[in-house]
Amino acid sequence: METEVHVGCSSGGVMRKIVALGLALAIVGLCAGKSMAGDLSAQPGGLNVTGATASVLPDGPAGGAAPEESWLSGLHVSGFLSQTFGMWQNPSALRDFTTSRNNLATSRTWLQVDENLRINENNSLFMREWFVYEPPYAFNSANGLGKYANEFYNQYTVRDAWWQNKTGPLTTYVGNQIVVWGQSLAFRVGDVVNPQDTTWAFGFANLEQSRIPQWMIHPILNLPEWGPLSSNFVEGILLPRLQPMWNSCDYADHRYDGECNVNAGTVNNGFPGGVGFDPPGRFSGHLATGAFYPGRTAVFGSTLPPYGQPMQNSRLIGAPLSNMFFYCTNLGSGAQPFNPVPKGLQKNCSGNGLDVGQWKIPASTVGNWEEGLRLHTLVGGAEMTAFYFNSWNLYPNTFWQQYTMSFRNKFVPIQKVGVTGDMPLPMPSSVSEYLPVVGRAEGVYTNHEAVLSFDPVGNPNGVRYTDMASWMLALDIDQAYAPWLTSTGNLSANVELYDEICLDSSQSMFETFGPWTGGGIESETNIKNNVSALFNIGTGWLWEDIQPAWTMVFNPKGRTTLLFPSVVLNPPWTKKYFMKLQAIEVLGGDSHEQMSGGLLKGQSLLTAQFQYNFNLL
Repeated sequence: METEVHVGCSSGGVMRKIVALGLALAIVGLCAGKSMAGDLSAQPGGLNVTGATASVLPDGPAGGAAPEESWLSGLHVSGFLSQTFGMWQNPSALRDFTTSRNNLATSRTWLQVDENLRINENNSLFMREWFVYEPPYAFNSANGLGKYANEFYNQYTVRDAWWQNKTGPLTTYVGNQIVVWGQSLAFRVGDVVNPQDTTWAFGFANLEQSRIPQWMIHPILNLPEWGPLSSNFVEGILLPRLQPMWNSCDYADHRYDGECNVNAGTVNNGFPGGVGFDPPGRFSGHLATGAFYPGRTAVFGSTLPPYGQPMQNSRLIGAPLSNMFFYCTNLGSGAQPFNPVPKGLQKNCSGNGLDVGQWKIPASTVGNWEEGLRLHTLVGGAEMTAFYFNSWNLYPNTFWQQYTMSFRNKFVPIQKVGVTGDMPLPMPSSVSEYLPVVGRAEGVYTNHEAVLSFDPVGNPNGVRYTDMASWMLALDIDQAYAPWLTSTGNLSANVELYDEICLDSSQSMFETFGPWTGGGIESETNIKNNVSALFNIGTGWLWEDIQPAWTMVFNPKGRTTLLFPSVVLNPPWTKKYFMKLQAIEVLGGDSHEQMSGGLLKGQSLLTAQFQYNFNLL
């Protein structure tokens, strides 16, 4: 079911992009839906701003002209100041990463400021700034990463900034935006538009916090009702590859050299641990080096032990790096315990040392732009959407340049088609009165995903392709009346089941979509169905002054379990400030399980967050 997709910069391809741009601008974008002006205001439970426009001003006196008002009358300034402290629960468990045994895991000071300016009834502006400071960590200094890491997490940036215009049934957003098409709380299924920044707080950062805003034209066109279909609209997005990233760009491996001020913001940022691969950063994953797999792992070192014996004074090299040792006779390929490459294909390789080079992010040309289209409707109580997104992989794949000492991290083009839906589940009134249950579902088909291959003969560059299908089913209970639990609050709960299916599965395929997936991580082989489940339950006591919650994610592989119990404490006299206490527990029997956090085993935390919310205007 593999389908080749050829994307280039030929004149015909560019002309098609220009024609598409002209059509999009002619109708100024076919689109309506959720445009998240600020993805997050880290209040208890989170605050999503879906329009970020100021309230409509009152009309003037009847029969007379409205009095002249200052432009400041339409300006609203708000935000929060947050301080988070985190302590490792068992610093000695981090010996895989550092010689430091400092208990401090994180100390993050974060100021967010939002400005909403209503110019008139048809035009408004929104801008959000982030000011983040983290102190130098002994962890980084002990790893020799201080030069890069001790300033890496700091940022003083304009995060979102866009203009909203309303013209009849058409609403257009132009600027740096976050657009969320998915519905999952924990898994990225339909949430395909914005890349993620996971340079801090593991990849466990709230999805809304981790999204990277993108410069785009984002039009929304409301459509008339049609039979049983109501609330109809069509939503479009057009993203140039010109996406500068001024923060979190100074990597020790120089992956973004020359690209930070151009297009580094178009791809996922932060893997693994923020500051390069050797040594890893504070929140990096385990890199396995323990098992020898004939035909997958090459031996690099001064000693070649007998086949099947422990490796002494040597290193194991996984695909695609191992391919170089299988093919290149000048690297000792004939001395490998097992070499799947026929001798007729082996020869001396060129180069005077291993060359990886920077990550080859697609250039900011018209032929590389991204386009998306989404349709929305209501049928009775069911809300349904369908979308198409023409894009690029958010993580690169490492390609070996055959018969050389060179590797290149490159991104490949992909196309995604998805659907989402939600509706209240039909239940007896005697039950729904106490348990209002809503069902959610979404599914995405991805064409031609690039994955790492362990087959050096069939895929000598270390990469093969497969189609992918992801789906999510969920049940929500929102603000249920639960007098048996609380007389001053309500009960909310969420259950999500997520599955990612490899449609062209192969035993030679490593199905993890991060970069450098073969750099020694051989404990995971083919996972055709990668299933995970989320369970979340929370309530409120004393009119939401005490809000306990229990959140967990489970993956059957290694019985990997992530636990996030927390409690939010508000003083009874105000909601302007609060404290949140949380534990982050990483449990499981497979420390190299990639997709649900098992590779972060040993990095359990206790955190305390203090936040003050303010309104200046």
